[in-house]
Amino acid sequence: MIFSLRKTIGVFISKMFRVFDDAFFHALEEESRRLDMDIIVFLTAGYFLTSSDYDLQEKNILQFAPLRKLDGLLVVPGTYEKGDFRDSIYEMLKTRVQCPTVIVREPSERFDSVYTANRKAMVPLLRHLIEDHGLKRICFQGSVYDDLEVAARLDAFREEMAAHDLPVPENAVCLGNMWTNCGETAYRTFFSDPSCPPEAVVCANDYMAMGLIRVLAQKGIRVPEDVIVTGFDNITDWCVDVPSVTSIQPDFTGMVREAMTILDLRIRQTTQAEELIRRGLPGSLVLGESCGCGKRDESFFRRICGKAMTALEDENDQDAAMNNMSIDLGACDDLAELHQALISKRTENPIVRDHYLCLFGDAWNQAECACAADQAVLVHQIRNHQDGGMPMRAFDRSGILPPEAENLDEPQVFYLKLLHQKGHNFGYSVFHYDPGKIPSRCFVQTNALISIALENIHRRNELIELYEERRRSSITDLLTGLLNRRGLIESVKPRWSNLLGHSVAFISIDLDHLKKINDAFGHAAGDQALRLVGQAIQDALPEGAAGSRIGGDEFVVFLPDADEEAASAMIRSFRKILAQLTARENCAFTISASAGWSVKKLETSDTVESCVEISDRSLYHDKESHHVRLEKGSDPDTGI
Repeated sequence: MIFSLRKTIGVFISKMFRVFDDAFFHALEEESRRLDMDIIVFLTAGYFLTSSDYDLQEKNILQFAPLRKLDGLLVVPGTYEKGDFRDSIYEMLKTRVQCPTVIVREPSERFDSVYTANRKAMVPLLRHLIEDHGLKRICFQGSVYDDLEVAARLDAFREEMAAHDLPVPENAVCLGNMWTNCGETAYRTFFSDPSCPPEAVVCANDYMAMGLIRVLAQKGIRVPEDVIVTGFDNITDWCVDVPSVTSIQPDFTGMVREAMTILDLRIRQTTQAEELIRRGLPGSLVLGESCGCGKRDESFFRRICGKAMTALEDENDQDAAMNNMSIDLGACDDLAELHQALISKRTENPIVRDHYLCLFGDAWNQAECACAADQAVLVHQIRNHQDGGMPMRAFDRSGILPPEAENLDEPQVFYLKLLHQKGHNFGYSVFHYDPGKIPSRCFVQTNALISIALENIHRRNELIELYEERRRSSITDLLTGLLNRRGLIESVKPRWSNLLGHSVAFISIDLDHLKKINDAFGHAAGDQALRLVGQAIQDALPEGAAGSRIGGDEFVVFLPDADEEAASAMIRSFRKILAQLTARENCAFTISASAGWSVKKLETSDTVESCVEISDRSLYHDKESHHVRLEKGSDPDTGI
């Protein structure tokens, strides 16, 4: 279980059509309260007429979901229209699922299932056409996709036609895409023989039926006078430009209730169940104008027009909200701005009670989100419609929800959507709605916009990192890791005005006899000598100082707020460390360095360059005396 308080059910479903989604989600809310269970809906998107990388990445939800922590699963495989998504769902169930599972909308040989008894549901419709209307030439429009529901409806069509000794010629079956745009193909197939046109066309859903009716009207063929057209799912209330379609009304709400009841039973069972539960729910025949048996009166059109106006107003409001959100999220440069943009938009989606934005630390390139691979970071939250801030707190992502999402007072239904873009899986978004409310049509768009904003921030961070890397390389000496001349100036100049009137020191250091080392031992040895000098300088630098290699064998150190003693102490420390490094490296050659410095109280006329020149002159004096000491065989500073 995700939380310790109550059982948690996982639901796998892809956005399909509003009539089914609305009934399904409302029933989930009711069942959550009835059974006192928390529910997490792992929601995906994908439209069968389109193809994109975004659609393909939706399949990551199957690997992300922590199946072993769920107490039960409710799965709707038929809603997954993209590619082999449906097959992947069944592969997941076969190899990774151990908890009780119920399949919804289609029968299953491996799991408990609740579905519309499609064959039985089709019989009253077909007998109405054959027996009540006396029709003989009947066609069927189905689907090219591997859809078990449609296959069962086609089987019922063939069986009922055979039972009444009616022929089904080759052109009596046309397979389309389950949408309104396949009407032209169906017309060409069914009406290919003008001498024997169909008397009725039975469509596998209402969308295809409405599409065909529109095409027939363009061809001058009347429905139902010339041909009857029927559908399935009874979703035609929103469409008034065609006759109301005679259809079958599935019991979507009943499916969810039965499925949750079965899950509750299986979860509470103490012994292994021996037989699968398979419940086919009956559909109901709804007579419409497309067969001539239904009639919509004036009150219907008044009601539909009212609903249409309300829906249009809502759609306009939602479109405006999505446009504004797109602009605001697109302008976000970092997570803080993203948080503020989401907070500012919460009043435009007032039914959202809680929202949690969780990012994968291992997939996000900001230091504040860094965490272990099995964790997520809560970067934004809305709690009870209020700004919950940016906790930036890591938690176990196999638990899906941050601890603050648990509610002791009531069960909850959460809607989870992965956030991804261009191959990047950033994390996930979790929404919880007010009681009785469900995701609007903007749910998928909102999360897509958040994904795009995260992608933009991700790319911006990459560009900033690249710029910083290039900038660092432009001010850094690659051999020693110290600043170069440009880096020294950039480091000192911002502090220059604050140091006016203060005593500062510039130390010039020069590696002795670099050419002799190169000639005798090779350039690799010379590079080694330069690196050791650079390391000795870095190790000897006091806090606030800056060390640099300004070219060749020349180094400069800047000491703020320093006097003669500080400069001398830095040189002694440098030479002692250099001797230790040389001994540790067991160099075959002697490494020594000359140093000179200038200490002065900064005046307005002073520049970094002029101070370096003064220290260079001091260096030459030290170099001459240092060479004399080396020729005598000793150096009081290094002991060599």
